[in-house]
Amino acid sequence: MRNRYLGSTLTWRLLTAGLVAFTFIVLPAWGQEQPSASKEQDKEEQRIVRTFGTEKGYRTELVSETTGKLTQEDQRQLSLLMIDVLEHVDKGRIALDADETKDALKEVNKGLEGTQAIRKMLPKTILRTKTIAPDGKPIFEDELVDQNDSIPLYAGILHARTLTPIVEARRNALTVAGVQVVESERVITEAIAKLDPIEAQLTKAAKALGENKSDVATKALAMALVRGLDFRYTKEDSELISARDALWFAKRALEENNVTQAAANLNVARQRLVLYREVLPNDHRRDVDELLRDFDQMQGQLRQERTQPTATRADRTRQGQTVTQWWDKVNTWFRRHL
Repeated sequence: MRNRYLGSTLTWRLLTAGLVAFTFIVLPAWGQEQPSASKEQDKEEQRIVRTFGTEKGYRTELVSETTGKLTQEDQRQLSLLMIDVLEHVDKGRIALDADETKDALKEVNKGLEGTQAIRKMLPKTILRTKTIAPDGKPIFEDELVDQNDSIPLYAGILHARTLTPIVEARRNALTVAGVQVVESERVITEAIAKLDPIEAQLTKAAKALGENKSDVATKALAMALVRGLDFRYTKEDSELISARDALWFAKRALEENNVTQAAANLNVARQRLVLYREVLPNDHRRDVDELLRDFDQMQGQLRQERTQPTATRADRTRQGQTVTQWWDKVNTWFRRHL
């Protein structure tokens, strides 16, 4: 069975390896109107209190308490974990296609373990509502627990090689679910995974497999990909895409200590950005000009290293991190400049 899933595993790992930058969607703020009495915020406890109403009339107090906080590295971990969960969903579907229900159940259970790990990492917000009558007696109390279940898998245009496995798995799932879609020539800019539907469908699949209902489990795993993934699009801008991809290859070349290849890819990225700059309004060119100057500085360093190779492993790591930051920056331009 291991060889049967090897191809799927490798393609999914390509997506995992490509995870470099992404944004995280934040929860909307409570309330659509300005509080009429008081608003306190304890930054350390992440506690927000809002009171509505008048002192002698009905008063409603809304208390929001958030525990946990995500750093950028935490967000990267969440995406890596979610990719792993989606891999197990896909491998579970492959196992069911081969009538290997025991292996399918193992994949489903492992996927559920991943969703539980994600749950533990996500910040949790407790929302408490309390309404008090003029006589001081509470007439309504409620408490809700909320977690933002949106896990961005990528920000910015995705490289076709890293996105292909997840797109193909979802396309197959749409067919199983009986949903027909028209293929688009647009470029996917973002992939968002929704934890709630993915976890719900994995739970449904586990229950179905325990009851020997393979057809129900197959449909549930398909729906995990259909309901649990949201792709967002933009029109293709070939110059910016080429620059972005060249930066990625430059980073890989630096990691392999291949100075010649890194310099060549940086040169390609520079040429593409020069062409991209020409189509921008003047007020958007400053960002590109600044990055081009940074390119020139690193290219000068790399040219010098060809004749005087003095770079250490730490230098290569630093250079790779710098190129990664450039890659992140270029990804943001798909949203800001287009």
